Amino acid sequence: MKRKYLFVLLSFAAMLISGFFSYRLRWLGDDIFIGLRYVENFCNGNGMVFNIGEKVEGYTDFLWLMFLSVFACLKFNVPLIAEIAGVFFSLGTLVIFSVIGYKVSSEKKRVLFPFITFALATNYDYNTWATGGLEVAFFSFLLSVSFYIYFFSRLLPAFRLLFTGLFLCLAALTRPDTLLIIASANLLFVFGMLSGKEKLQIIFKRVFQFNLAFILIYIPYFIWRFNYYGFLFPNTYYDKLADETFFSKGFHYIYLYFKAHFTSLLIFFIPCYLFIHLLKRRELKQFIFKKENAAFITCLFLLFIYLVFFVAKVGGDFMYARFIIPCVPFICFSIFYFICSLNTKYVNVLLFSFLLLCFTETYFRLRLFNQLKEESGINSLIIDDVADERYCYTTCVDVGRERKRGEEFKKYFKDIKVRALVGGTQARFAYYVDFYYCQEYFGLTDTLIAHSKVTERGRIGHEKGATMEHLENKNVHFSFDCGRLKSDFYRFAKFYLPSDSMDAEIITYHTSIINEISSRLGNKFKYISFPDYLDKYINDTLPFINSYQKLSKTYSDFYSYYFKNNDDKKRATSFTLALGKLKKD
Repeated sequence: MKRKYLFVLLSFAAMLISGFFSYRLRWLGDDIFIGLRYVENFCNGNGMVFNIGEKVEGYTDFLWLMFLSVFACLKFNVPLIAEIAGVFFSLGTLVIFSVIGYKVSSEKKRVLFPFITFALATNYDYNTWATGGLEVAFFSFLLSVSFYIYFFSRLLPAFRLLFTGLFLCLAALTRPDTLLIIASANLLFVFGMLSGKEKLQIIFKRVFQFNLAFILIYIPYFIWRFNYYGFLFPNTYYDKLADETFFSKGFHYIYLYFKAHFTSLLIFFIPCYLFIHLLKRRELKQFIFKKENAAFITCLFLLFIYLVFFVAKVGGDFMYARFIIPCVPFICFSIFYFICSLNTKYVNVLLFSFLLLCFTETYFRLRLFNQLKEESGINSLIIDDVADERYCYTTCVDVGRERKRGEEFKKYFKDIKVRALVGGTQARFAYYVDFYYCQEYFGLTDTLIAHSKVTERGRIGHEKGATMEHLENKNVHFSFDCGRLKSDFYRFAKFYLPSDSMDAEIITYHTSIINEISSRLGNKFKYISFPDYLDKYINDTLPFINSYQKLSKTYSDFYSYYFKNNDDKKRATSFTLALGKLKKD
């Protein structure tokens, strides 16, 4: 009994360590603010949309956004809730694997050191992704619960299957890549029953019980989302070219994780060791089909399936470790179970020694990007198209400034139907401004961009982008501090905020919008009045142009920028008459 309390006490200490580090490392990336715009529109009765009237599925974490929408509807600070809930679910996973660790100890009839809990608590990236705002910790928790229920709960078989299927269904509602896990789990499930020579009637009954939640919840959800958005997969799936394979980049993404977290490499050697060792002793079949080893065998199998046929296949992600974090608890479990299975009385010594190696990983992890910069000579936090995302948003991006800018712009733009282009790190700014319409540059929330073709693969999620023609067709008014799309000097504008100033580019000139902003801001809004510019151009430049091609190109630019959007027949006629005259000549 004393040893049991010692196990609980040590596990609780590990959770405190994890909670402390998760809090110290807390952050919010910009991607969550894309989701939060969906949440705001949903709570305001506008539907699950990024822009009112446009049904585009620019997210993959439906259940996570639904969870946050409860707090949004109750008027909580949703970004803060995303941080707190992330830490809560991260610690929930530690609780689950602490219980699993204790149950394995009981099966082995010895008290074992809570290795899994401490390994997770000291994993820099596991604690980093406890926050960030995205669904990572929530998704990991749902997978962990389903794993616990199926292999370690004391529920009756029917309830065990029903609840395992339910939590896997919830995971699928949170991340669609769960479908690969569900399909693989079904194959293993059926294979196990066939190997045990179960009757077909029993097999069908149990498979039905396992998939009942999927049938009753996920399939109706899928039918709804297909009818609502019009595509089989989320828009981000097409935007990130997940329908293609990019194994070279995907395996490199995995390699970058294991380069820093080198103790996890043991999972690649465990199957080889077991195969050779057990084959020599003619115990391989006995080990594989032994009931006590089912969780271990299943865990290893699904890890390799997920890493190869999802993470590697889609090319990984542009955020370091994000796609691998849900695997980390299961990697730690596999290592723990393997060491516990060794026929030695020094199991706890081995576990503790291995944990000491895990402690050193933080040093190598923090050096990883600096080391890569030294090797490549590139002074960037984005190495081989993969970013140390948290470091970018806590060191390189002034998130407080972006929020303050957004809140100040919101006062200026209230009730003005401003259509803005959102750059790579501006989702937070756009969320706080609450623009009438947002155009996300890389196409996450734009069907046309997402379904466009690319001739050369590059950084995942950043291979496609809005063209000037597309922005003009969508009547986007401004881009803010995100680089110039065109060098025309008359497009330049500047906003002077109470706390800061901000450069802008006018993409399409709408006189009513410009005049409304100017009337509110006065000299705080500097821009070139295009009607005045046209008058000067018509008087001073137009009479001296003698090239039809040159004038045609100029008028085409002016048309896209101004004439198409404003009723100004008088000035337009000056150009059409001049073009007609030059064409005759």
